[in-house]
Amino acid sequence: MKKTVHILTLVCALFLMSCSAAFAAPQQETPRPTLSVDGQGTGTAAPDMATVTIGVTTQGKDAAKAQNDNAWVSNQIQAAVRGLGIAEKDIQTRNYSFYPNYSTDKDRRNEVTGYTVNNSVIVVVRDIKLTGKVIDAALNNGANEINSLDFSASDTKAVRKVALLNAVQDARDKADIIAKGLGKRIVGIQNVSESTGYIETRRFGGNMLMAVAKDAATPIAPGSLSLTANVHIDFILSD
Repeated sequence: MKKTVHILTLVCALFLMSCSAAFAAPQQETPRPTLSVDGQGTGTAAPDMATVTIGVTTQGKDAAKAQNDNAWVSNQIQAAVRGLGIAEKDIQTRNYSFYPNYSTDKDRRNEVTGYTVNNSVIVVVRDIKLTGKVIDAALNNGANEINSLDFSASDTKAVRKVALLNAVQDARDKADIIAKGLGKRIVGIQNVSESTGYIETRRFGGNMLMAVAKDAATPIAPGSLSLTANVHIDFILSD
C-alpha cells in the first residue's frame, strides 16, 4: 500500500512539473508584417510682423562733418519711425562703421580724400500694415539704403499643428494604398517619429527691395509663410 502511495506521489509531482514548464515557456508568436511609410505636410500662416533694415551712408572730407551728418540723419529717421507708433525697444542699431577713403591715383594712394560713415538700424514692425509707411518715412528723412525686409509670424504653434496633421494623413493615405495592393489591412502602429522645420520667413532684398521702396506708400502685400513637417510611421499589417 505504501509503495502505491509513493508511486502516485511521484506521478503527481512529474505532472505538476510538466505543467509548470509549459506555463513558463509559452510559444512565441510570429511577428506581424510591418509597412514603413514617410509622410509630408505643410501649414501656412499670414505674417503679422515685419523687420526692416534701414541704412544711412554719409561721406565728407572732414571726419567730424561726415559723422555729424550721419548722426543727424539717423536721428531724423528714428524720430519719424517713432512717430508712426513704433516702440523704442523695436528700433536697434545693427551696424555702425567709420572709415577713411583713399585716393585711387597711383602717386596718391596713401592720401586720405575723405571719410565714409554707415549706420544701419533694424526696425521691428509689429503692426504689419505700417510696413510701407515705415519705409516711406525712412526714405523721406534721408535714408539711402533699405538693406532687407523680412516678414514673419509671431505664433507658429497653430501652423505646426496643421503641418503635422497633414503629414500624418499623407502617411496614412500612402499606407492604405500600399496595404490594399498587398491584400492586407492596417491593424496597428509600431513606431512613429517626426521632423518639423521652422516657419520660413519671406525676405525682400537687392533690386526687388529697391523697387518696393520707391513706392513704399503703396501697401506692401506680405503674402503667406509656410512650414513643412515630416513623419515616419511603421504600420502593423494583418497576417
